[in-house]
Amino acid sequence: MATPRLLDVAHAAGVSRATASRVLAGTPRNVDPALAERVERAARELGYRPNPTARALRTGTTGTFGVVVPSLRNPYFVQLVDTLSRVVRDAGGALMVSDAANDPVVEAEQIEALLGGRVDGLVVVPVSTEDSGRAVRAAAAKRPVVLFDRWARDSGTVALTLDNAAAVTLLVDHLHETGRERIAMVAAEQSSSSGAERLAAFRRTIGPGAPVVLLPSFTTDAGRKAGRRVVALRPGVDAVVCGADVLAAGLVSTLHRSGVDVPGQIAVTGFDDTDILQLLDPPLTSIRHPLPAMAARALELLQAPADQRTERVETFAPELLVRASTEPQH
Repeated sequence: MATPRLLDVAHAAGVSRATASRVLAGTPRNVDPALAERVERAARELGYRPNPTARALRTGTTGTFGVVVPSLRNPYFVQLVDTLSRVVRDAGGALMVSDAANDPVVEAEQIEALLGGRVDGLVVVPVSTEDSGRAVRAAAAKRPVVLFDRWARDSGTVALTLDNAAAVTLLVDHLHETGRERIAMVAAEQSSSSGAERLAAFRRTIGPGAPVVLLPSFTTDAGRKAGRRVVALRPGVDAVVCGADVLAAGLVSTLHRSGVDVPGQIAVTGFDDTDILQLLDPPLTSIRHPLPAMAARALELLQAPADQRTERVETFAPELLVRASTEPQH
């Protein structure tokens, strides 16, 4: 069966080729809504897909966006990419994905590679607060760029992030409500704004003497090593706030192997609400990011005039998901 063409859609809808083109390009100016609906219905029934090359020649855009994340080994970033992909796809576009290998130099290379692929705009989850800004600013001079989940200094563009201080407050207040008073934090990668904000909020909330286990990376292996240090702190700790789900997963596995009951002896929380948490025993309490709303805002800003992407941080409210890992003490 031949691939349906724009002319086939126009014939099926009983409109001109120009009218069908305007409707399917998302610019149905001066087109009767009933006619626009006929065109869209005909396109669906025929299985019509716009030709990206023709679109680029006609509009100067490709409908393709790029995203650079610190590491696809972290399930949170996989979840983030999946959400962005669905939002872009629902808008009729496509998403190209790059992994920065937790390295600002690689990040800059991946940004340049995506720009060379003629993307219409970029979403970047910056590796470093201090070292990612230069590459992002250079990219923002060429294409629309939005930072996501983290911000970078002197980036020259807007950043969409979780309200990390509010998230930490939710977790600590919840632990206090369950009877825990000796709360520690397992944190990592203070080079990122999100990691630094979470740790700073924890120390403000608990106090300067709060026990903290600092790790070099957000990985399950780092979480396992943190678990050994938490075991050594007992009985001085009855709850642990982890700065990421991958840390929590590693921590819980070490606590189990050490004979420490979760939540009976130590309550544990995660911080991204990735699917991995519901596979653990017990399922872990965590913080959910409003990723669909953040992704929709990112796409809106990428398509907005440049003066709407001035350097600033827009924060989104966290949601606390309570599960068995923080059941009240009896």
